[in-house]
Amino acid sequence: MGERRRELLLLLAGDIVCFVLSLYLTLLIRYFSLPSKELLLDHLGPFLILSSIWLFIFYIAGLYDKHTVFLKGLLFSRILNTQFVNILIAALLFLIVPFGIAPKTNLVIYLAISIVLITLWRLKIFNFLSPKHRHKAILIADGEEAIELVDEVNNNERYNYSFIRMIDRRTAEQTEDFESKLLRLIDREGVSIIVADSKSEYMERIMPTIFDLAFLKFEFTFLDFYKVYEDTFDRVPLSALRYDWFITHVSQSKSLAYDVLKRSFDIVGSILIGVLLLILLPFIALAIYLEDKGKIFITQKRIGKHNKPVIVYKIRTMTESNPTSDTWIAEDAKQENKVTKVGAVLRKASIDELPQCINILKGEMSLIGPRNDIQGLGHRLAEEIPYYNIRNFVKPGVTGWAQTHQHYMGDHISPQSLEESRVRLSYDLYYVKNRSVMLDIEITLRTIKTLLSRFGISIKLPR
Repeated sequence: MGERRRELLLLLAGDIVCFVLSLYLTLLIRYFSLPSKELLLDHLGPFLILSSIWLFIFYIAGLYDKHTVFLKGLLFSRILNTQFVNILIAALLFLIVPFGIAPKTNLVIYLAISIVLITLWRLKIFNFLSPKHRHKAILIADGEEAIELVDEVNNNERYNYSFIRMIDRRTAEQTEDFESKLLRLIDREGVSIIVADSKSEYMERIMPTIFDLAFLKFEFTFLDFYKVYEDTFDRVPLSALRYDWFITHVSQSKSLAYDVLKRSFDIVGSILIGVLLLILLPFIALAIYLEDKGKIFITQKRIGKHNKPVIVYKIRTMTESNPTSDTWIAEDAKQENKVTKVGAVLRKASIDELPQCINILKGEMSLIGPRNDIQGLGHRLAEEIPYYNIRNFVKPGVTGWAQTHQHYMGDHISPQSLEESRVRLSYDLYYVKNRSVMLDIEITLRTIKTLLSRFGISIKLPR
């Protein structure tokens, strides 16, 4: 408990410093000069009252819960949403209470600065100042994903906890008096984190006791295995996929505002891409003519939203085109269908994808979303991989979460096996579940980074 108190005090102190520093920087930017003592004192009182209210909202939002120390992936969105709520409260408070200052512009500036500072503090600086002791954890789960999680956490110092024991289903079910032996292990080893598949039968039997110790007596932190896996790897564990998962996490529309903003972004982006295509097209046509005098454009029958067929336009990059193929390049070797020299360059820069601006303008595709499969290959994957077609719940995109995480390079720019396709599905479902403006912006930045890396230019993006 002593270490836990230190963590809480450190988080609280850091948040207060961020709020005070945000006020100073707000006044500096607003008035283009170092804030005078009088100006600071005029704003300090009202903003201290606001800061006290905001800290309370932080507490309600769970930003001081123990799990925020361990799960970082969703922290930014939680901070962003909480700060928007705080700004609304501040605006209402300034309307009711006569503070004697007009903070409309200041509040907007303060919101932007405080979000940046709080995020940097929580995600970056806190890790350097917090105790270096790694918390002891127990994992109660099964399968390759559980092993993958243990391997990632225990072999990477960026995490402030490590698993000292992994208990699978067979061990739990064959252990006499499993509940009491688990509690003795927790007490003996000083375990502070339990990560478990809470929906498994053997966990459901002991969850009342676990709930009491974790959420009422605060003896340790209890985390859901699937949430920890998703936060660690930025993808949905496929073992979590059941009908109730889709009912809980998948919705037709995130919000009207998001849908309108995304469509507007698609229209503007596709027009810009179209202009770029018109500029490059004469040079591309000349290069293709000089190499093999073949056609410039091809069409492919791909799978669109709700599994509806879509005719996608692309620049030809291979000697042959099979628009309904259910095979990968490696399997097509016997057909001598090879990437051309010009095609290799176009693929490396993703220029062959530019004609898809037509599909985006028509509303058949989006700039960002799961990459759509050629019809034959998509049907084959749907037969092999359970729930595969759920990725087609949203509009397909030219780029997406999976493309920017699986690091395809050279000729290998798409999944070439069932296993790679399963991993891609886990990334696609992460996007379907969590799609938002901020996630789309992150994908855009990662896409730029990926394109630059193909030409040997390295850019490090914050996780």
